[in-house]
Amino acid sequence: MDNRSYNRFTLSKIKELFLKDDIISIGDDFIFARQNNTVDWEMLKFPSRIDGFVAAYCRKGHFKCTINLTEYEIHDGMLVINLPNNIIQLQPVNQDNELVELTIIAASPKYMTALSSDLDRIFIDAISMLKNPIMTTTPEEVSIATEYFTLVDNVMKIDSEYRNISVSYLLTSVFHLIGGMLKKRLDAEADEDEKAPSTRHKQVFESFIKLVEKYHNKERSVSFYADRLCITPKYLSQIIKKVSGFSAPEIINKYVILEAQHLLRHTDLSVKEIADQLYFPNQSFFYKYFKAHTGCTPNSYRQK
Repeated sequence: MDNRSYNRFTLSKIKELFLKDDIISIGDDFIFARQNNTVDWEMLKFPSRIDGFVAAYCRKGHFKCTINLTEYEIHDGMLVINLPNNIIQLQPVNQDNELVELTIIAASPKYMTALSSDLDRIFIDAISMLKNPIMTTTPEEVSIATEYFTLVDNVMKIDSEYRNISVSYLLTSVFHLIGGMLKKRLDAEADEDEKAPSTRHKQVFESFIKLVEKYHNKERSVSFYADRLCITPKYLSQIIKKVSGFSAPEIINKYVILEAQHLLRHTDLSVKEIADQLYFPNQSFFYKYFKAHTGCTPNSYRQK
């Protein structure tokens, strides 16, 4: 074990470790792959961050996907969308090494920005506001996407100096297609809730999440984040509850507990060292905090 908080994978490492089948790539900035073999669960069972945008479509199979502490069950016809800096973890539903077939498209933030200056913003805004990052696709959406990917596949086989440029334009269309799917889901969710958050509230929520990702190890008070956002703690709490359904402290605590769980399970740090690394005043305080939020002590969690 090592002392990193999370496994962090570049797209290059993802391609090297996990994608063994039909792969199209443009350097280390874009990957399109059809994965037809059994997933290597051992490599993916630890909480990880991927340095890129990833959309994974499950053509066949059944597995669990945990994104930022929320667990989802994925099966045929579902699309998983993951943003950079999300904490993601995959695991099988059972231990029978079930065959899972995936179609994966991944792009670095740099590549997304180069495709279109607004694409990364479309994805961040849309996915941040979706109630969950998992979508069940329609047959029409799958058919259109398949046609696009077949065309990308065929163009990549052409020996032409303009091949990569041609593919880039095709991929711009693909990502806008996925963005349209996200927008459609958002509109449906807004129709279900007449009190859907305003654009301003969405921006505050997004900024709050980025701050929590950066400072949760050291700062756990709502007032700290409110000060950074130049609003009152009460107003921040109201916005976070309205947008996400969770309170601001609940979100902060989720990040802290996830960090603590990973350090307990996947490092050799002592409980005291973990308490120090997470800036708790002492080991006893960390012990009580962890038990209050998980129902078990740090030591018992480590021994599970």
